[in-house]
Amino acid sequence: MNILEVKNLRKRFGDTEVLKGVSFSLKKGEVLSIIGSSGGGKTTLLRCLNFLEKANSGDIIVNDKTVYSAKEGEKPVVSQEAQLSFGLVFQQFNLFPQYSVKENLMLAPKLRTKRKDTLGQRETMGEISERADMLLEKVGLTEKADSYPCQLSGGQQQRVAIARALMLSPEILCFDEPTSSLDPELTGEVLKVIRSLKDSERTMIIVTHEMEFARNVSDRVIFIADGVIEEEGTPEEVFGNPKSIKTRNFLSAGKEG
Repeated sequence: MNILEVKNLRKRFGDTEVLKGVSFSLKKGEVLSIIGSSGGGKTTLLRCLNFLEKANSGDIIVNDKTVYSAKEGEKPVVSQEAQLSFGLVFQQFNLFPQYSVKENLMLAPKLRTKRKDTLGQRETMGEISERADMLLEKVGLTEKADSYPCQLSGGQQQRVAIARALMLSPEILCFDEPTSSLDPELTGEVLKVIRSLKDSERTMIIVTHEMEFARNVSDRVIFIADGVIEEEGTPEEVFGNPKSIKTRNFLSAGKEG
């Protein structure tokens, strides 16, 4: 069963069409890596999936329920469940500097619990605190619970950001080049945490420039160029035997660089 279906997603900024009819599906527990050159539409696609940008047209369906639907010239229809379907880990960590690590994790669930239109059961503060402790242990930062972001390395901050995204239990966890802001020696610790999430069969979409990581962690890979999906397949197909000239050129440039 597909947990996600994206149908003919289009996005313009002014006269520039960045996404030109992107369609793909994803099964529960799969890891999808999205690769491609800068400006090809990767991050815009991820932002549209997380409703940080509104696609001009197309549909986003999660668990057979349409959470976003738009037609050219009409106001998009966004379901109440839309924001709960996806979690996003940004390139920049976006942690609140005035809050401790654990407080950063607990903030969004606490706000959600207070909302009158909360879907599902409301959590107690004790349950939220317990879940924060569990996730900090999972990303190896239990001892940093009372520290502040300025006291952490870049790799530690990104691991906190991953735990924070998991606090809302999203159906699909998205990463926007999660190691691009890190020094090379810190990249490994973040990639290790992401690999550990795959072991728990969590559904993930990863925009990444780490080709070897994408090859090792993904079930499927999409190569986006000029706003369209140029190639899609297993890591063995896309990296080992790419059919598109654009894909071959992109991968060859990466090897030479």
